[in-house]
Amino acid sequence: MKHKWFKSDNLKCVVLAAGRGSRLLTLTDDNPKPLVTIKEKPILDHVINYWKKYTNDFVFVVNYKKDKIIDYVKTLKDIKYQFVVQKELKGIADALMAVEKEVGGKFIVVLGDCICKGDFDFPKNMSQGVGVWETENKYDIRNSYTVKLASNLVQKVREKPKKIDSNLCGLGFYFFDKKIFEYIKKASSSKLTGGVDLNLTDIIQKMIDSKEKISPIVFKGDYLNINTEDELNRARKLINI
Repeated sequence: MKHKWFKSDNLKCVVLAAGRGSRLLTLTDDNPKPLVTIKEKPILDHVINYWKKYTNDFVFVVNYKKDKIIDYVKTLKDIKYQFVVQKELKGIADALMAVEKEVGGKFIVVLGDCICKGDFDFPKNMSQGVGVWETENKYDIRNSYTVKLASNLVQKVREKPKKIDSNLCGLGFYFFDKKIFEYIKKASSSKLTGGVDLNLTDIIQKMIDSKEKISPIVFKGDYLNINTEDELNRARKLINI
């Protein structure tokens, strides 16, 4: 039985697939990173196949070589899809703003280069949440973000930490409602941003500081954010398990 959060009207999964994948340039000269293959299928296919057990209604945020992603998705027969173009590559939070009019009250957000194999433990009364994975692999934590908990809620998130003081790795999977758009708008208009790309973890921390309840959605299994050729090789082993 699905968790009640997933019974929300018009629930969609937003897949962020706009970036260039600059650390995999040797493999992304012809294709954007989401179309790099693992076991004869694009990374994007593995992402979609995992998340369609929660909803088959997807919104893809695209930019770099967007026509190739659009053409590929249109070959898929068992999902609904929309495409939104992020006009400038100004960070994940900016990419989210592109879908404000396309999503309902609650929606899932997934990075288009993050794959996993396993299951989530959804808290009974979750309102909004971030994926959390316990790991001793400091490399994976350092390349993502750390999460600290208090009273069964997320208390602090920190992007790409140099000092690892938690074994909880934040994942590129998020469970939001439309409140997040107001926080992004406020950050966008702040003089403090100075034109710098909007960091999603900064937005989440601002939500926490403003007393929004962000639950840890604990993941049990294997997870990879694919940014380098080494991580791509690890992903190929993961898929073969």
